[in-house]
Amino acid sequence: MKKTLFALGAVLLTASAAEAQQRQQHPNSMGGGDCAGSIWNCADTPNPLPQPNTVWIEEMTWMDVRDALDSGQRTVIISTGGVEPNGPFLATGKHNYVLRANCDAIARELGDALCAPIIKLVPEGNIDPPSSHMTSPGTISMRQETFEAMLTDVAHSLKMHGFENIMFIGDSGGNQSGMRNVAAALNAKWSDVVVAHIPEYYDYGSVTQYMAAHGLEGTENDGLHDDPVISLNMFADDPFSIRYDARVEAGKAMINGADLTDRVRNRELARTIVDFRAFHTAGFIRDAILAGGTQPPQPMAQRERRGPPAGFQRPEPDPRDMGGGACQNNAYNCADTPNPLPPVETLWIEEMTWMDVRDALDDGKTTAIISTGGVEPNGPWLVTGKHNYVLRENCPRIATYLGNALCAPVLELVPEGGIEPQTGHMTSPGTISLRQETFEAVLTDMAESLAQHGFENIVFIGDSGGNQSGMSNVADALNAAWGGSARAHFIGEYYRAPEGSRNVLRERGVVTDGMPSDNIHDSPGITLNMMLDDIDSVRWEERVGAGLATINGVDISDLSEALTWADEIADARSERTARIIQERIGGM
Repeated sequence: MKKTLFALGAVLLTASAAEAQQRQQHPNSMGGGDCAGSIWNCADTPNPLPQPNTVWIEEMTWMDVRDALDSGQRTVIISTGGVEPNGPFLATGKHNYVLRANCDAIARELGDALCAPIIKLVPEGNIDPPSSHMTSPGTISMRQETFEAMLTDVAHSLKMHGFENIMFIGDSGGNQSGMRNVAAALNAKWSDVVVAHIPEYYDYGSVTQYMAAHGLEGTENDGLHDDPVISLNMFADDPFSIRYDARVEAGKAMINGADLTDRVRNRELARTIVDFRAFHTAGFIRDAILAGGTQPPQPMAQRERRGPPAGFQRPEPDPRDMGGGACQNNAYNCADTPNPLPPVETLWIEEMTWMDVRDALDDGKTTAIISTGGVEPNGPWLVTGKHNYVLRENCPRIATYLGNALCAPVLELVPEGGIEPQTGHMTSPGTISLRQETFEAVLTDMAESLAQHGFENIVFIGDSGGNQSGMSNVADALNAAWGGSARAHFIGEYYRAPEGSRNVLRERGVVTDGMPSDNIHDSPGITLNMMLDDIDSVRWEERVGAGLATINGVDISDLSEALTWADEIADARSERTARIIQERIGGM
């Protein structure tokens, strides 16, 4: 009898393997699904919606990226920013705000370019023991090898999709050598692609001189990690990033003698700054493409500097130095100086100043959430940054339920399949993948940076299946290394709801048994969750206009109704996750 059962089992296993072979995806499949299951998953299906007015890959569907490549947009810009201290008024994500405005403008100036997601995490100093910017709360640093591995994987992913010119620009000084190294290595390795680092983008001297001729000139030096040009460049993307309203109300809208009170004048000057930097950088990008790689450094304009007096000796670093400057030069660079502005409501570290993060830690917000998303194909309606939109909505909800937590920047780039040869989601245009070892290195550096600042519990959540094992691996390794000084927690239940969890759409009768499946990498729940962050991320307006605003039989055309469902979905998921986090922390 046992032999009979074994033989039957072997037959069933063989049959299952054969069926699995037959169920392999159609060779024309793209978009995150099977061409045999839906025409929207076929490589050559025309885009059902008009091309969007964006140059950001994460704001495009896989079809949008495919069509952009086919139309000749084969230059891609990889920009690198940072999360660091910038005085008392500027958010730690300063350089990322600048790049949101500038990469967009540069790509449009070029006319044939797209922007990859900003690499928000860069080398900011040694992590342990902390040095340079890492001595200030809120800074998140990457080791040089981690940074260069990430740049390499992003560039490699984009090359595999057919981009022919891959340009690196960086908004911070510490980013330049890594980009230069990677560009040189890849350009030597690849004969069919031009890879270049554009150091002239970082020529702040030229833009400072240009703006002085347009009426923006600092007459003083406040001794802060801040200046009028970068403040207004940030203002172009988001006035809150420089605390504009709070500073005006407090009478502190000045930097280096330049008055930033006039909002209209600020916008005019900010636009001039962005336009100058776009035109300036685009010219050097064209030169690099024609020359086939990074060009020798050009002489950069220098701001007027007064040298130290004769016999000057540099003082020893003051242990109170924080904020990106010297305590002796300005009290706002001193570790214990009170925050000159009221507390902020945001729970995102990159939207806070270093003083905001310091004060939040002092108030007991000692849990940090590291969330991981992805850039991948999601059918014809959802943008490639799907998971990042979901996390931008859900992470602060979870932090609010916890009451003692902040959110690190979403890690937008994760493993999405083999880069070369292409497997998994990497077979679809627009996908950006990290190797598993790169992903785990980035997670490790993020967590160690946060622990260095005094966060006691580091929580990992991921919105995609391919992210889960890496987070689990890193959490285990960190707990073994830290020995209890801080604790890492992988919360897999954020992604896979435990049995018995609420299903909002079924509770409301919106989803019932027997409803159709569109067989695409999309669902009503994730579509609705994305809509809370940005309805454009699901192409809501265009779909309603085309009569295509359904997914798996659920109609999302009534915006008010859809957002009501969405709010309940996000709230249920966030409350569940926060409860599990509290149980996990309390049980250790």
